[in-house]
Amino acid sequence: MRLVELSRSAHAGLRIRTQQIEATAAGQHLIPLVVSEFRKAAVQYPIVFAKSPEDGRFAPYVLMGLAPEENLFWSGTELDAAYVPLNVRRQPFYVGDNPDGAGVLCVDLESPCLDESGTEVLVNPDGSDSDYLKKVLATLGELVAGRAPTGQFVANLLSLDLLAPILLDIVLDDGTPLKVQGLYGLDEERFRQLPAAELSILWSSGRLDLIYAVLLAGGQIFNLIRLKNRRSALGRAWHSHD
Repeated sequence: MRLVELSRSAHAGLRIRTQQIEATAAGQHLIPLVVSEFRKAAVQYPIVFAKSPEDGRFAPYVLMGLAPEENLFWSGTELDAAYVPLNVRRQPFYVGDNPDGAGVLCVDLESPCLDESGTEVLVNPDGSDSDYLKKVLATLGELVAGRAPTGQFVANLLSLDLLAPILLDIVLDDGTPLKVQGLYGLDEERFRQLPAAELSILWSSGRLDLIYAVLLAGGQIFNLIRLKNRRSALGRAWHSHD
């Protein structure tokens, strides 16, 4: 990765190959979320919590696979999913920090999304932002706006002792045992024991809906297991024809 501040003059010639954007997630089993995505993500993926490799703090993620670097939604050409997380759609753009704390639009010049054959440009011939760049800026804007409320939500869960380790002990259809560790989820029993006053605070802050979205998303683990079994079966069939 080589992040540089995007210059509309110096980088006006960059072209984006949009077919490569979703491919950046092909080897990701955890993709970060912000709370504004919870309801849309919950109908597709499990929402889990894990410690961020950057700062060691808990953060929410969608679980895309049952092994490191495994994305069971990656078809080979696209993500076979109704909702693609913001952190995928924003590729290859990022928000960096200036010393004064202001956000800076950056681009990864080593991203495979940048290609001379790309169909999308960043700057129109008159020097104005292209419609594509405007969409990217809106995506990044939602991510930046979501940082604080997402952090506050996680802090609230921790203060109520609602995060608990998840241990998935799975046996696949072919008899292969599979364990998934290092992830955290909502402690449903602890949640049900919360006093009415705490539930009222969660409701008034809008966080109760987020908790229900996470609980609903937990059922998507069965879809992940289904996808894992299907991929394993396809792999066995492929090898049997070698």
